[in-house]
Amino acid sequence: MNTVRAERKEDTVVSLPHAAPQQASAAHARGAFVPLLLGGLALLLMLGWQTVLLAGERSALLAGHASQQQTVDNAGTLRAQLDALAADTQRLADAGNPNAALLVAELKKRGITINPAANASAAGASAAGK
Repeated sequence: MNTVRAERKEDTVVSLPHAAPQQASAAHARGAFVPLLLGGLALLLMLGWQTVLLAGERSALLAGHASQQQTVDNAGTLRAQLDALAADTQRLADAGNPNAALLVAELKKRGITINPAANASAAGASAAGK
C-alpha cells in the first residue's frame, strides 16, 4: 500500500513523501508494544490492588470469627447446663416429684423431649471440665 509514486513534470522526477515499507513496519511494531505494555501493567496493578483488598477482607473476617468464638463457647456451655438441668428434672419426675412431673408434661406439650441418659453423660462431662 505504501508505494513511492513519481510524477513527471518537465523531465524532473518528484517523489512524494511516503514512508518506506521497512520504516512503517518498525513504527507499527513499536506502536503495538507500548499499548500492550501499558495494558499489561494496568492489569498487573489491578490484580495487585484486588489482592491487597481481599487480604484485608480476609483478616477482617478472621478477626470477626475470633471475636464470636467466645460467644459460641459460652452458648455451648449454657446448653450443656440446661440439658443437665432438664435431665435432673426428668429424674425427679421419674422419682415421683409432682412439680417436676408437671414441668416435664408442659415441656412435652410444647414439643420438647428430654433424654435423661444422654444428658446425664453430657452433664458429667461438663462438670468434669470445670
